[in-house]
Amino acid sequence: MSDYFQPIPFGDSLPLQNPHAVSVSMPFLQNVIDYEEGTQVAIATMKSGYPRFFQNKFVEKLVHYIRNKYQITSDKIILPIVSIHAKSILEYLVESQFTCIEEDENVFLILENNPEFVKKCKDYIRNIGLLISSRKAESSLYKLDQITTVFHEEKVLILPENTIKTVLSKAYSNVSEDSILLANSGMNALFAAYETIVNARKKEGRTTVIQLGWLYVDTMEIIEKRSDCHLQITIHNKIQLENWLENNHRNVATLLTEITTNPLVQCVDLPWLYNLCKTYKIVLIVDVTIATPFNVEVLPYCDIAVESLTKFACGNGDLLMGTLVLNEKNKIVQASKKEFHKFIIPAFEGEIQRLAFQIQNYESRMAKVSKNTKIVYDYLKTQSFIKEIYSVLHPDSVDNFNKIKKSKDSFPGVLSVVFDKDLEFYYDKLLLAKGPSLGAEFTIAMPYVYLAHYEYLKTEAGKLKLLSLGINPNILRLSIGIESVESIINAFKIIKSAI
Repeated sequence: MSDYFQPIPFGDSLPLQNPHAVSVSMPFLQNVIDYEEGTQVAIATMKSGYPRFFQNKFVEKLVHYIRNKYQITSDKIILPIVSIHAKSILEYLVESQFTCIEEDENVFLILENNPEFVKKCKDYIRNIGLLISSRKAESSLYKLDQITTVFHEEKVLILPENTIKTVLSKAYSNVSEDSILLANSGMNALFAAYETIVNARKKEGRTTVIQLGWLYVDTMEIIEKRSDCHLQITIHNKIQLENWLENNHRNVATLLTEITTNPLVQCVDLPWLYNLCKTYKIVLIVDVTIATPFNVEVLPYCDIAVESLTKFACGNGDLLMGTLVLNEKNKIVQASKKEFHKFIIPAFEGEIQRLAFQIQNYESRMAKVSKNTKIVYDYLKTQSFIKEIYSVLHPDSVDNFNKIKKSKDSFPGVLSVVFDKDLEFYYDKLLLAKGPSLGAEFTIAMPYVYLAHYEYLKTEAGKLKLLSLGINPNILRLSIGIESVESIINAFKIIKSAI
């Protein structure tokens, strides 16, 4: 893993030399800005990228093949999605029917060049994970004689889904494997949970959704688009939530939060929250991607847990998968069990086989990540060049985290820091892998606001909104890996020496 502690050229895949990589090297802050501004030279340089925002090269090649084979003129827009089932979900969401081409079970929507409608479709495809996976596109290209070889990697070929569910069952309080539903991405898992519960509760006149804390961008967009009414409440403001629910609980369908939140690593008092939700018959959905179910006891304190298996469960940053895990004691959830599948996109077999290989080390990986993260935290909190550090040890979160952590050594593998100078000054000097995503076995530094909420940085009003939510525009999120912790700390000692 030493290759990640040296300069990595802009556009190289993270993990290195992997065509299925879900991250990309952005060593300088100007690279990030160029990408966000859509600079053509920057985009053309990138060998990979976060799949919901950057089209994998195999998918790009497959779209090019379809355009040529079916002689689709350049004035038409082609949107690749994973299946006919995905097409039906998108049609349901945008209330429109699509013309399409099918090829090896992939679906290519053919749209007129109507920018507003095309953007609406693209946003939904991104929000809810309707993408063709890189391995599915690679498989199709190979079958169509468009590539001569398939990338060699280790997989589990015999009952891979069973392997995944066995590990997840252990992680989630030994839940029945029948209550573990796999999806083609974390966002598809979250959308399936959300849409199913919101639809089910409309029959009771419950149409309001509560967002607790500042959540991941796609999660917030789903809430905004798919709720009749939604409310955002600060994660630690118990009194505000209790008072509001006392008067309005009859209208509330579901409450969504994260354990821990992204990027502020805040931890809600989950047992308190679940008792409150049970009192008012509100379905609680918790995204446990960052803390992970091997660090925290989550399922006893929520009705549905969702997780992006792309992150720590995979550990290599080279696939897209997700899961929703159902609390077997919740009658509303159990009554809706068949309904979840209406919105779940099954993962491609190649992705399942690859995850089955990687997930076998999930528990031991998290033990090492937790240990490293705590050591890095202890180092950074003593450094004068660190102005602020966000972790579960913050006074607002530490007691809440202690209520649900699985062992004395449990510690989420994400930290966020603010430096004493502008982000660019330190970011450009930091010899770590730098780019989007988290949860890999190698440490990744991400300029969070620049990559997740760049539009807020373009106006003073946007910056003020971020600050009002406690999010510093210069925040750097660190996803700590399993490398030698001395190597991780040394990357910060190098930039300290350059001050």
